[in-house]
Amino acid sequence: MPTILCILKSRALAAVTSILLTSVSAAAMAGSAIVPASNAIITAASCSYPAVQAASAAAAIGHTILIPKGTCDWGANQLTLPGGVSIKGAGRDLTILKRTAAVPVNTYLVRFDCWNGKRATFSDMTLEGAMISTSQDRGLGLINGCIDFKVFNAKFTKFAFAGVEVRGGAKQRGVIFKNQFIDNYNPGIGTLGYGVVVFGDGTWPALELGSANAVFVESNYMIGNRHHIASNNGSRYVFRYNAAVATDATINYSQADAHGLSSSPLGSRSWEIYGNSFSARLSGTAKAYAGIGIRGGDGTIFNNSFSSNIKNPILLQLEFGAICGASYIQNQIREAHVWSNVGGAITALCPISIALNREYFTYARPNYKIYPYPHPLREM
Repeated sequence: MPTILCILKSRALAAVTSILLTSVSAAAMAGSAIVPASNAIITAASCSYPAVQAASAAAAIGHTILIPKGTCDWGANQLTLPGGVSIKGAGRDLTILKRTAAVPVNTYLVRFDCWNGKRATFSDMTLEGAMISTSQDRGLGLINGCIDFKVFNAKFTKFAFAGVEVRGGAKQRGVIFKNQFIDNYNPGIGTLGYGVVVFGDGTWPALELGSANAVFVESNYMIGNRHHIASNNGSRYVFRYNAAVATDATINYSQADAHGLSSSPLGSRSWEIYGNSFSARLSGTAKAYAGIGIRGGDGTIFNNSFSSNIKNPILLQLEFGAICGASYIQNQIREAHVWSNVGGAITALCPISIALNREYFTYARPNYKIYPYPHPLREM
């Protein structure tokens, strides 16, 4: 008899657990105090902002918010999530969230605030900007030092500032892969427009190439962004195995960019750019300005290919406003290794300050090894 009672209790407990887990979505939307079990999926009632916000309010660390298919206008709203929560759509072209109103500076459609040091994960949907000339709208924000984040199988398009922005945190690191970044540039604003932009925390760490301590942007398709990637303020990024394309709208800009000392307290710290294809899809005979344009920091550029309609495949220069030949220019290029690029002619715009075999070298960096590809986080 005791054995039979034990079996009955186990079956009853399993049934109750099943009922609780399958009712999480409905309970969350109804404002219930029920907290889903760890690693639960909370499904929003629709892709509308109120429905997704309600689902996020029910989420805790370890939960995934699932947004169903549909096209939804989020107006001027921003969804803010803590690190440790994942958000997932029904598919890149199935869940579409649109910004349609002007917003204040530093406003995103979706913002992860990783002050808690937890991982942020975003996937399987499209974020679309408003393209309003008075609004610097942004798609996804990974703010305050997101660690080991993942962004994948998504599309970011028509944002005046950036599709994805990574900002702050001495240990910011993660991977952005298998996404589409399309036409993140508004000519009405002109000086902005990035597929991905990386801002560091304003510190200047020792050079650490080939390590996990960087923002990895790999295996993406990027077209029509003013810069497909840009960086500043002690940032560290790896840009690898991407298809990068310039258009008539972005013909006058470099596709991969790194600032020197400019609008932030510091310039870019490091960059590793390899295995990418740079091309230009233009209607006329004019050439795109540059494939890679580096204005500060140190790093490696190798095994990239460049189409013949790019005027300056690899451009090494000072930050705008710096005086060529000055005795000291903060955060300028000091150690760049550039080698084995197909069609990758190098142009140094100020050879007095950026000299061959002194600031840049046309051979492989000694003892340099790339960080494993695909990035190990992609399998987690």
